[in-house]
Amino acid sequence: MPDESNVLERIAQSNRMPVLFIGSGLSRRYLYRFPDWENLLKSSFKKVNDDPYFYQQHVDSLKRKGLNQFQINKALGTIIEDEFNKAFYERKIKIGRDNPNWTDSGVSPYKMYLALKFKKMDMYKTPWSYNEIEEFKKLKNKIAAVITTNYDQFLEQMIFDDDYQVYKRQYEMFSADSYNIAEIYKIHGCVSDAETIVITENDYNNFENSRKLFIAKMLTLFTDSPIIFLGYSFTDENIQKIIIDFLGCLSQRDKENIHEHLVFISWKKGERSLVEVRNNITTNDGFVIPITEIQTDNYLKVYQTLNKVIPGISASRIRETRRIVKRIVDQSIEQGQEAALIVGINDLDQISSHKALAIAVGYKEDFISKHGYSTFSDDIIFEDILKNNHNLDSRSVCFERYRSISHQRVLPIFKYAALIAEEVNKNERLLEYINSKNSKDKIISRTIQKQIKNYPQVSSFSDFEKNIDKYETLSKKCMFILKNIDLFTTESLRKTLIDLYEEYQLTSNCTHYKRCVLYLDFLENYEIYKEKSSTTHS
Repeated sequence: MPDESNVLERIAQSNRMPVLFIGSGLSRRYLYRFPDWENLLKSSFKKVNDDPYFYQQHVDSLKRKGLNQFQINKALGTIIEDEFNKAFYERKIKIGRDNPNWTDSGVSPYKMYLALKFKKMDMYKTPWSYNEIEEFKKLKNKIAAVITTNYDQFLEQMIFDDDYQVYKRQYEMFSADSYNIAEIYKIHGCVSDAETIVITENDYNNFENSRKLFIAKMLTLFTDSPIIFLGYSFTDENIQKIIIDFLGCLSQRDKENIHEHLVFISWKKGERSLVEVRNNITTNDGFVIPITEIQTDNYLKVYQTLNKVIPGISASRIRETRRIVKRIVDQSIEQGQEAALIVGINDLDQISSHKALAIAVGYKEDFISKHGYSTFSDDIIFEDILKNNHNLDSRSVCFERYRSISHQRVLPIFKYAALIAEEVNKNERLLEYINSKNSKDKIISRTIQKQIKNYPQVSSFSDFEKNIDKYETLSKKCMFILKNIDLFTTESLRKTLIDLYEEYQLTSNCTHYKRCVLYLDFLENYEIYKEKSSTTHS
């Protein structure tokens, strides 16, 4: 069937944000030496015994019992875990450093080995993979949610980064923090939590027992979205079972047009077009699953087609809207009164929980121009420094927001002052504030240096990353950052601060965090301001 009329084009034309169901084939496409299930089992068994006959002995024994490949792989996972863990505790094999602190937590050494193995996976560095991944990244505003059986962190780190919430355990999918949009559901666990990895018979049995929860989530997502499978084989029995259970919950009316809602992207070597084929998957039990298949080797074109979806609001903003509305409703119930809030669509994190106003969903520029620069939260300024996403007017920030600013405040200014240096230099109060923040020693003053005195000075940024999670509060993490500020480039500092911003949300309540963002602003914009200031004076 010609590309112009394929099912992906029809999805894009309908502007329905699809759900992606992603398997190991996709990670194998982009991550160097990424193993399939059988090769993963075989390679990890070699850590215990590198004689291939011993591994094959287990395989042959399981085949003689009449097990299919899916059952064999589950059984091998159990066998390998038992033998691997025994060898580890007998000190015959080692994972990471000599005395790992995770051994007391009850985590399976085999699963910890798998977690470390997948964390070390590198990406292919080729023009084609780079082009595909860059196009794939654009989908984060066009995709409703992502379901994956992959353990690795390729999706959350390289594609959807901080815009999607990640859930690694079945029960989390129905937690109060799940909003069915801009979320990644890692139904077989994740390397960031080795205990969640599904690899043994017992793991799969537990997954089977709780699969109804997952099917309920699929039904919720399916209401608004088609489901596109990437990186799976038709013969994957685990996926077949999920789809069968899913179809069993649909009404006859929903099943009538199911071809348009279940789409498999199948790799076909050398195929540059998107070839649509109507197909029926027949399971070992004789159950027929109707799907639409897209055969291709051109994943760039797959992503380009899906990127034609034009949602009214990005998935991440929809999620934030749902979160805020739920919060307001919860407050209303708890307080026994109507609670409401005015907030722009781009400012959904800037919430005061104590005022009862009105909900206004709109664009920040319209909101600010109507209500003035003196009304919005400081967090908007900090987010603008970190993400450059609010398009704030420099004159309004400097002369409305900062018109009576004290030199004791901790607010970024150089980004805005650099654009209107000549005007700023004529304002005595702004100049006084700038001069109180125009060096590292002024931003990290002697008082601050005393406060961070007992925090360790590490020798490299990698050492910093290893130690940051030792500190439980935002304030302590930021004091550790300030102590080691010279290790950071502007980009590494920005990424670290964005991670903290997403984790703690109302970061303007933390003075040390504000100081870190101010220092980032100083690093990035002070020399530009200084140069423009000297130009205006010459």
